[in-house]
Amino acid sequence: MAQTVIIIGGVALGPKAACRFKRLEPQSRVILIDQSERISYGGCGIPYFISGDVSDPDQLQSTSFNMLRDEKFFREAKGVDVWTLTRALDIDRPAKKVRVRKLVTGEELDLSYDQLVLATGSVPRRLATPGADLPGIYAIAGLEEPIRIKETISKGRVGKAVIIGAGPIGLEMAEALSDLWGIETTVVELRDQIL
Repeated sequence: MAQTVIIIGGVALGPKAACRFKRLEPQSRVILIDQSERISYGGCGIPYFISGDVSDPDQLQSTSFNMLRDEKFFREAKGVDVWTLTRALDIDRPAKKVRVRKLVTGEELDLSYDQLVLATGSVPRRLATPGADLPGIYAIAGLEEPIRIKETISKGRVGKAVIIGAGPIGLEMAEALSDLWGIETTVVELRDQIL
């Protein structure tokens, strides 16, 4: 039976769920929605992009056969409709509808679904302190911020950095900034141990 499946979130779980559903029910329509421009990338590889071990962010978004996992790839190779730069605004569960906004045009649409998957992942917690939104303060959420970080440090204008969070990505970012770029880096962690 053909269904419409909407998946909100396009980094890890979303693309996997979309492809799996399409394999199990090829006649169904699968729509993958993400508010970012880039989808299906290896977030754990972001520190390697900052360090230069990965030279191009497209590499984080590519298959082992160097195929870029973008909208075209999912449409042509997997039969999945991908709507990037689209934000899910509201879910009407009784009516089985999702209201979305296309971020480029501002157009809002109601999409009907038979099955809905929420694969939104995590969002970094922003500090609730004055100045937390100043230039030079970044949160690693997607590939857009790491690209801006690398552009900034490549200009040689960064002498010191503070990383809040001593999880694997935070520590690998500290290593990348310190070892490769020679930036004096301090790591701050809320808990009494790292990792």
